[in-house]
Amino acid sequence: MLASLGFFTLLTLAGDSFPSGPQVGDKLPDFKMHGHFGPAAGKEIQLHASTKGGPTLLIFMHGPSDNGITRPGLQFIRPVDKYAAEQDKLATQIVWISGDKEKTEGYLKRAENSLNLKSPVSICLDGGKDGPATYGLNDKVQITVLVAKDNKVVANFALTDPNANDSAKVIAAVAKVLGKAPPKDLPEEKKKVRPDGKSPELQKLVRQMIQKDNTDDTCKRIAADMRQWAGKDEKKQAELREYAQLIVRLGYGNEHAQAAFKKLAE
Repeated sequence: MLASLGFFTLLTLAGDSFPSGPQVGDKLPDFKMHGHFGPAAGKEIQLHASTKGGPTLLIFMHGPSDNGITRPGLQFIRPVDKYAAEQDKLATQIVWISGDKEKTEGYLKRAENSLNLKSPVSICLDGGKDGPATYGLNDKVQITVLVAKDNKVVANFALTDPNANDSAKVIAAVAKVLGKAPPKDLPEEKKKVRPDGKSPELQKLVRQMIQKDNTDDTCKRIAADMRQWAGKDEKKQAELREYAQLIVRLGYGNEHAQAAFKKLAE
């Protein structure tokens, strides 16, 4: 049972178990988008018409239409967005997938200043909350990144828990498809007191919560311990909330654990 493994070992296995999108060597299927920010803002566009088969970076943002990105997701996307926006020969689209165009537009308008994205932003119009049927996108991941050329995928990144190391890998893949050397100042994760940057107390509680034989009362007690651990510390509260959101997306634990995590994720 996966629950017996260390939590981050579990996440690593999960990342390998949740492929998302066309794989390396596959064709990049066409689909419709509504331009929200960039040259095509307010227009309905087709992917192939916007990329013309040239070097392409597609970043699919999975998640609820009114809460489209987590703090780690934003930390990942900022350096990638900055690098991509500086490349004249690169066609970039940051594509929100939610199945509700109006709510997603509302979120993007409210979050425009905090997101501060430089690359074109669009909303997927095909396939509802699952995205284009021909893409096989996986809602168990937070972000799916595709790098392509001649409408063929050359790199695929399915990110359950994005970080600065992922930013560096994506930027290196984009540089390669552009025929450039990777920039020397690739982002790196800041050194932290703990090797994985996560609170060991919270990891222990999460491992307890996802045991398969837990009862409803047990899960409620552990959830109370988690809230007590976070207390009034805003950073701990944010860590707990983001952790819970990730666990809900990955579907770990039994039905009692999932119910508890959903409340913690609010």
